[in-house]
Amino acid sequence: MKIKDLSAYQHDEISALLGNIPFFKELQTQGQEQLAVLMRHSCLVELEPGETIMRRGDRGSWLYFLIKGQLSVYLDEAEPLNTITPGELFGDLALLCNHERKATVAAQPGSKQCLLFATDFKPFGDLTNYGVIDLHTKLAFYRTMVHSIRWRLEVNRMEHPKHPLAAELRQVPTYSGEKGVEAELQSLFSQAQFLASVLDSWNSEGVALEDVMVASAANR
Repeated sequence: MKIKDLSAYQHDEISALLGNIPFFKELQTQGQEQLAVLMRHSCLVELEPGETIMRRGDRGSWLYFLIKGQLSVYLDEAEPLNTITPGELFGDLALLCNHERKATVAAQPGSKQCLLFATDFKPFGDLTNYGVIDLHTKLAFYRTMVHSIRWRLEVNRMEHPKHPLAAELRQVPTYSGEKGVEAELQSLFSQAQFLASVLDSWNSEGVALEDVMVASAANR
């Protein structure tokens, strides 16, 4: 595993790497100062075939975006349960649900080198503390999380329409107030936690176990 400091890269190189990640793409166009803050708490990670980036039972504050290559998701040492492809984000459910990682994630054996963009979630701090990460950035981030977790749950629901947890999707809190304000952020946070808890319960039953949230441009 190689960890690379972003200071070694030119601005254009970083922009090209993050161009297919919706959250960072939005910051590139609307929040360069906030993007710079997150860059100080981020790095690039290179994995050789078979190397592990996240282990089941670990705790951590890092989120990972896969830029290049393919990763496999394992419950144990058996066959992989899922595949992570470029543009996907993983490691978020453990943060939202405040629990240990539920799966091990490793570069696929025999595949090409994997490149990941890793961001430490710690600077986000308390939800309504905007000392480091401002309201706009938090809104953009939680909108992406809500959309993406909901998308994964909808995939589960389509595959298992009679599953008891499918009905939980109708109970997701909604927000109809003013956009771009703290009340919307609090609502998005509640929605993200609710959806993450449903997905976490669903995954824990072994239906489609993963600690992965899809956040690719194709799913926006």
